[in-house]
Amino acid sequence: MKHSVWIRNLLVATFLSSAMSMGAVAAYGKDIVSNKMAVPLKQAEQLMKQGKYAQADEAIKEVQAIPNASPYEHDIITQLQIASAVKQNKVDVALAGYTHLLSSSRLTKDQRIQTMMAQASLAYRARKYPQTAQYIQQYFKAGGDNPHMQTLLIQSYFLNNDFKSALNEQQKQINTELKNGSVPAETQWQFMVNCQQKLGDQEGLRHSYMQLALHYPKPEYWSHVMNSLVSAKGMTPQVELEVWRFREQAGLLTTVDQYMTMAEIAVQAGLPHVGKEALVGGRAKGLLTGNNASRALRLEDYIGKIIEKQKQEFNTQLSVARQEKTSDGLFKLGYDSFAGGEVADGIKIMQAALAKPMTDRNIASLEYALAEQASGDKKKAVTVLKSLTGQNVPAELASLWLMKWQAK
Repeated sequence: MKHSVWIRNLLVATFLSSAMSMGAVAAYGKDIVSNKMAVPLKQAEQLMKQGKYAQADEAIKEVQAIPNASPYEHDIITQLQIASAVKQNKVDVALAGYTHLLSSSRLTKDQRIQTMMAQASLAYRARKYPQTAQYIQQYFKAGGDNPHMQTLLIQSYFLNNDFKSALNEQQKQINTELKNGSVPAETQWQFMVNCQQKLGDQEGLRHSYMQLALHYPKPEYWSHVMNSLVSAKGMTPQVELEVWRFREQAGLLTTVDQYMTMAEIAVQAGLPHVGKEALVGGRAKGLLTGNNASRALRLEDYIGKIIEKQKQEFNTQLSVARQEKTSDGLFKLGYDSFAGGEVADGIKIMQAALAKPMTDRNIASLEYALAEQASGDKKKAVTVLKSLTGQNVPAELASLWLMKWQAK
């Protein structure tokens, strides 16, 4: 008999009602169901509608025993088996049925993709996370592009304790959204944080909290950002100094010890004038007085001697720095000169240094931008800060400064 209305209804009823969201095998004019198969297929359909799945399975077995079934009939039988298995929560049977159905050459590309989606969704609901990940990977390889499936893949990795893969997939999703000009959901960055905490990825964790603070500015996110910046390991004194300087500009330094520490780090970084600035800032807040005055004076005197010696040797140091393979020393001389009041000359020296090879161009660019902003060229400063990229402290500080300037 010709492909009949009840066969079409059977396909819709068994698949859509089972929440599989699966496209049935397309009906072609040449597709037929033989008379000997029509009756048991109809019987299986009726039994399934009545919830008599065990009896429906027997009817399906009866159909399977009929010899010389066409590929089309095999596909219908497989679909019936899947629908019945789903209703009885026989997940493994249903998943195997999907795999068999996907081997059919009759499926169109769209039907194949929908079938893969149904298979992956079923595996996920059954908490078979490794299989879910495998099915979703096949789904994307076949051309599927449903964003929900990417979310399902991320969750499957995470629930299977594969935090690294979950993190990588979540980053891909975020990158795509950023590229399209949209802001990733807060929950996506929170998921990144969760994975990074489990992996002990402190650098990544710092970056994720930075993004949360940028796009969803809540007190707890800002607290994490600043705490992680201060506690970041492996920072050079120059980088650490800029963390302290931002904290000072944000009004987060409230004790004499904090100002003294910032001044000492500046000296370690080879920037004594910046150290002197730190003490001036602490004194302006009334922190370097009374019992603290003698400590501050001793440190100030020590820094003053360094500045005086550097002043006497400046030309020699400048000449030597210009001959070095990297311009790190040259840049520090320019930056410190700027902090000491030699604005124009300091900026020129920094610009010359930035034109040569450097050990850490990011921190130099950050400090150059801050100098340009302090000298009144905010537009140039913003351009330079926006050029800093990557997951590193200078780039994150650049984002913080941009936010602070925008807030003004």
